[in-house]
Amino acid sequence: MASITVLAGDFLQGDGEYRDGVFTLRTSLHPWPGITLPLSSFKCVEVANKDSINNIKDAIGFGVAGAMLLGPIGAIAGFMLAGKETEVTFLATLKDDRKLLAAVDGTTFEEIYRKVAA
Repeated sequence: MASITVLAGDFLQGDGEYRDGVFTLRTSLHPWPGITLPLSSFKCVEVANKDSINNIKDAIGFGVAGAMLLGPIGAIAGFMLAGKETEVTFLATLKDDRKLLAAVDGTTFEEIYRKVAA
């Protein structure tokens, strides 16, 4: 299960999840169980933006540990060792011409792209 964030399009902003080829979008109008969109209803998926972001929890933890061991230089090194994640903002067009602008982690986007392009 991967968390997604709906940013814009023909769906209200909100959070959702992607699991086993199905998007479940929870919005203010459909909080539970949400709107389900299987990947078979998608016409195409395009990357709108790709960002590399630091995992803040890891960065703080490694920075503090580095500072305790090696002082200020260790803090900088610890911060730089923190894991980086790729967040992909994508535009999906459904077969009924509705559009969805959403953000998801890079690994999940690759899976979605492979299944829609197949």
